[in-house]
Amino acid sequence: MHDDDMDEIREIFDFYDADHNGVIDRQEFARLCRALDPGFPPAEIALGLTAVDVNGNGVIEFREFVSWWRQRD
Repeated sequence: MHDDDMDEIREIFDFYDADHNGVIDRQEFARLCRALDPGFPPAEIALGLTAVDVNGNGVIEFREFVSWWRQRD
């Protein structure tokens, strides 16, 4: 992964980390999913959070986000 790619992923992460606490919580993840697809069903958002939150702490950390974002391509 190029530095430019990582910078872009960091910008996206920081944008959706609205409270700037270093993680993306359920509400912030829902906002991100709806930006990707306005019709994203709430149940699928919850499932998505569970899938991305590899360590199961209820939030998405940057390294989890990077892994998920890279899989989307």
